[in-house]
Amino acid sequence: MVRVSFTSRSGTMTLDENENEKNEVSASDLLDERQTDWRSMWISIFLQFVVGIQVSVYYMSMWPYLQKLDKTADVDFLGWIVASCNIGSTISNPIYGYWNQKTMSVKMPVIIGFMIAALAQTWYGLLSIFPHAKWFMLSARVLTGFGVGNIAALRIYAATASTPRDRMKAISYGTGGFVLGISFGPVFSAFFTPIGENGWKLGSVSIDMFTVVAFLMAIVCLAACVIVQCFFKENYVGIIDKNESDSNVVIPKYDLAGALTCIYLFMIVNIIATNVEVMSTPLTTVLYNWKDSQSILYNGIALCCSCIVSVTLNILLGSTRIGKLHFPETNESKCSLDLVSSSFTKCSCILGDSIQDHWIIFLMVKILMWQEVVIRVISGANGRREFHCQFI
Repeated sequence: MVRVSFTSRSGTMTLDENENEKNEVSASDLLDERQTDWRSMWISIFLQFVVGIQVSVYYMSMWPYLQKLDKTADVDFLGWIVASCNIGSTISNPIYGYWNQKTMSVKMPVIIGFMIAALAQTWYGLLSIFPHAKWFMLSARVLTGFGVGNIAALRIYAATASTPRDRMKAISYGTGGFVLGISFGPVFSAFFTPIGENGWKLGSVSIDMFTVVAFLMAIVCLAACVIVQCFFKENYVGIIDKNESDSNVVIPKYDLAGALTCIYLFMIVNIIATNVEVMSTPLTTVLYNWKDSQSILYNGIALCCSCIVSVTLNILLGSTRIGKLHFPETNESKCSLDLVSSSFTKCSCILGDSIQDHWIIFLMVKILMWQEVVIRVISGANGRREFHCQFI
């Protein structure tokens, strides 16, 4: 068959060898006609916030609690305890993703995950009744990792329950909710430091600044299960069902290389963040001779400030034009207008939708690259504007 294509904003007209017209419609254009259910999306964002709290709530208090429970534990073993939660998440993430893929439902994976996390948090709060508590702490954190791996299903929902137009906003807000939870975790620990390290006894169970947080997190997980069951309604507007699709809808191929690159970069970011967050408590305790309660409080404040910066960036990506800018792989020969002269060392092309993007690009270049730049605007294809950044 001989294909002749005429590209337009609405799709592509194709003529076969019999000269029959066939309008091919982009899947992205078809999905953009729908509306994202932001009620369910905000619940998903809140649940990601809860998962972030579950992950980070012990970052600052884990080392003093471990020392109190088991004097044989050292910093090396602390590293294994921290890694155990991530190992549990690494194992459970694909399981939750596969579960969601097969059932096309996010409810049960999320509920089961929070129930496992509630069990793990209760186990963590009861560590004082076990001998050789460091091994039981290790097991509790592995179980926590199995539970909070349900964030995979929540992120899948953010991607599949939003239209292409809203996807950047949905995913950015979800990531921001998770990071905000990471920042609130140590704040919860710091809030209960007035109870003290010794607290009081309730039978054989110790009630102190370490265990109260664990029992509270168990209650939060159970409350999240109730929210999902009673208030969360799934609406997958970002998926084209087989029954409603036809041969005219063009679905792009899965970009495996791009997906693997994103996974690798996400892994590197988490490795760096976890290393800084977990080692800060023992390191500052030694450097500044802080008490355990002081170390938990001050490092919690520092982590909270760091996460506020990250949350702000995610909100900017989802709510402003920054997240809508497109940086194609262009060079001097690919620019629509030859603006390269002897006074310029480099020309780069950036696509935007509005003339207002001019100022956003200018500020980004000045802040991130600290270079003098001249930006010229011309009309590009499909009504878009090309911003030609010429670096002096």
